[in-house]
Amino acid sequence: WILEAVSLSLTALQTGTAFAPPPPPDLAAAGDSHVQVFPSGPQASTQQIEQLLVAALYAARREIVLTTPYFIPSETLLTALRSAALRGVRVILIVPAKIDSTLVRYASNAYVDDLLAVGITILRFSDGLLHTKSMVVDEEITIFGTVNLDLRSFELNFEVSMLTYDRQFSAAAREMQRQYESRSQALQLQRWRGRPDWRRRLENVVQVLSPLL
Repeated sequence: WILEAVSLSLTALQTGTAFAPPPPPDLAAAGDSHVQVFPSGPQASTQQIEQLLVAALYAARREIVLTTPYFIPSETLLTALRSAALRGVRVILIVPAKIDSTLVRYASNAYVDDLLAVGITILRFSDGLLHTKSMVVDEEITIFGTVNLDLRSFELNFEVSMLTYDRQFSAAAREMQRQYESRSQALQLQRWRGRPDWRRRLENVVQVLSPLL
């Protein structure tokens, strides 16, 4: 039923028609987890996926762990990440060591210095493909789905994410992230700042094109 409702809502967004969700089936509860599903698309009046992620970042008290294949954050998301780290929340960002777009890689690299400087841990997963899009907050809240942490996912693509308020589920998701961590290498600020000047300049130029990537 949820997937049917999401499909109909995305069709409504695309066509501009009114959305009438199908009536929920009469099913017995299978558990006590609280789950919300968030579809989004370019015709949406608000960037609700971005707002959801930012709200979760500001709600964090101890730890935030994120995995994403592509990382080109909006200014709002970037501010929320930095704010979390500066108020003492442990923030870990896991991204792939290799991605399929050179331009996206350089644009993503342009944000690394600022994030490392405020104490955010950036890990590059080097053991195969990293396709998981997830966020676990304090091992209590988990968000996962199709959304990359980039402007295209926030503003252009049709996406769907699921938010769960469940410690058992969040613990399992966090364990999955730890498996990624064990097969990743951490970026070091001083070493990162020692990269060639031409790379810095190229990253800054490509960063300007971020909204188009």
